[in-house]
Amino acid sequence: MKKIVLIFVTAVFWSCGDDFLDNPPNIGLTPDKLTDLASAEALLYGAYAQIRPFVSQSALYSAGMMRDILNRNRGEYDNFYGHEISTNMTSWQYTSAFQALGTINKIFSDDLANTAATEEEKASVLADAHFLRALIYFDLNNYWGDPISGYTVPLLEFPLGIDDRVSCATTADAMVFIETEIESARTNFQVASAGISNYYAATALAARIYFYHEKYDLAYARADEVINSNQFSLESDVSEVFVAPGNSNEIIFKIMFNSVDGSGVSPSARIFEAYQNSATNGFYSLNPNGVAAGLIMDETDARYTSLYSADDNYVYVEKYSTDQMHYQYIRLAEMYLTRAEADIMVNGSVNQQDVDDINVLRNRAKPSSVLTSIPTKDQTLDLIFEDRIKELAFELGDHFLNTKRLKLGIIKTEDEGEGFKTYAEWIELLLYPFPATEVDIHGLTRSGN
Repeated sequence: MKKIVLIFVTAVFWSCGDDFLDNPPNIGLTPDKLTDLASAEALLYGAYAQIRPFVSQSALYSAGMMRDILNRNRGEYDNFYGHEISTNMTSWQYTSAFQALGTINKIFSDDLANTAATEEEKASVLADAHFLRALIYFDLNNYWGDPISGYTVPLLEFPLGIDDRVSCATTADAMVFIETEIESARTNFQVASAGISNYYAATALAARIYFYHEKYDLAYARADEVINSNQFSLESDVSEVFVAPGNSNEIIFKIMFNSVDGSGVSPSARIFEAYQNSATNGFYSLNPNGVAAGLIMDETDARYTSLYSADDNYVYVEKYSTDQMHYQYIRLAEMYLTRAEADIMVNGSVNQQDVDDINVLRNRAKPSSVLTSIPTKDQTLDLIFEDRIKELAFELGDHFLNTKRLKLGIIKTEDEGEGFKTYAEWIELLLYPFPATEVDIHGLTRSGN
């Protein structure tokens, strides 16, 4: 991994320009150190604010990539839907991610150990900083990482100096870094109890990370810990999870909506804008010919009847009924599905706990679908794949990540005809491009040069 040497820093790092050092340091900061703990905490709050437009983008864009939605009213999304991903959209996501990373990395570049604060206070800052770096790089690596060439985005551990240049890291190094960061977050949260986030949010994110890194023993252990903590509980009615602003005890971690902010930075604004129940204002609706619709559109399943609506022309996604909602990043339902599948992958067989984990979600959504016996391994994995789509659709980008993990096909566009495009055919098409300015300044290429 290439580590960037600190030359001079600011509180905010713009990754796609040469003038990112023009802004003066924030209050309580000097070019060489943090002057107090409050300054570090201010940086953290800034970083959490900076990821608010970032977190929902993957869920929004991946729905188009997977053909789970129909696009209307927004012509600039047509190429994205057709396997021609434009930097006009993805550059915004890339930039907001590296803005936040620049803010976080300022904390790591300073001598926090000698700041006048208790060990618990310092651990609280470090816990959140490691948590955010794991969250951001996990998403970046999922969408910019190339499984064919083995290269992904640059890894930055410290702020970037004005004359520094970076190159792409390997996806293997990124995965190690992400796992190290999330475990560092968990360790520090054990000392601090809580920061802006908390130990169980970090543990749930660790379960997700290990699941998609195919380290199923660790995914099982982290999901099991969250479930057995009894800190969270499933709602009896799935619709209660999505009641605005989104304070259900099923939600493990959320990006908060703040009423003093404009809708442009609300973490749920863009998802609501895309999926709103309006033929003229919304621009995404469920694609009735897509894989997701084939599973979701079940008139006897509350995950459809409570969270979608239809008129003569469209099926609307209504998980976000207003732009004034928290963005639900991780909830308990995902932990049950992750624990069940991870357990099966580790043991090579299905046991009663795995069936119970599936049934706890089926029982509230569609009691008639509850499993009354233990299926075979292959049957159970198919059922879990279906339930992940039904349960987590349009929340996390989970359908794309899961299809990529399992190397499955995706449906073709109308121009391509009927049927499926194989994993080998689509994997290199569905990689987000680097912003043009990043290529110009740093010469970024996923060939490893």
